[in-house]
Amino acid sequence: MSDSQFIETETDMDKRDRFIAALRDEAKAKNLGFRVETGRGKGGHAMVWVGETFTTLPSREIDPKTARKIRKALGLD
Repeated sequence: MSDSQFIETETDMDKRDRFIAALRDEAKAKNLGFRVETGRGKGGHAMVWVGETFTTLPSREIDPKTARKIRKALGLD
């Protein structure tokens, strides 16, 4: 057997969780409420509320274009 090392890579969920944390920080900076519900979205999707505004977060990795659309929908642009 060879002595190969396994490199642990970042999963799509880790990236999505970081994006959610960034949204939470932005909402807090604007003194807006923040809520995430993973059970309400279809499949692995999640619903995210910032203040009274909400949108759906896809279950996949959030690319920059999708991130801009989500932030705009939540009024965080």
